[in-house]
Amino acid sequence: MASHDGHRGWINHLAVDAARRGQRRLLMERAERRLSDVECPKINLQLRADNSVAAEFYERLGYTIDDVISTARRLVDDTTPNQ
Repeated sequence: MASHDGHRGWINHLAVDAARRGQRRLLMERAERRLSDVECPKINLQLRADNSVAAEFYERLGYTIDDVISTARRLVDDTTPNQ
């Protein structure tokens, strides 16, 4: 899922079944092309710090780590596993 807020684009979710991981690049190319079509100058995305597989994938696509602080406030406690 990708979005554009009028200032920058976001890749909100990229979930691919393990059997189709080879299609990740194609999905990203499509999202980038659509954002480019609406004259989006930059794409942001977030991923968990411990997700090295995703980090390596995005690095291969040319994504770099920005010097920013990401903040959040939980409105629902979803940090504990379901029992």
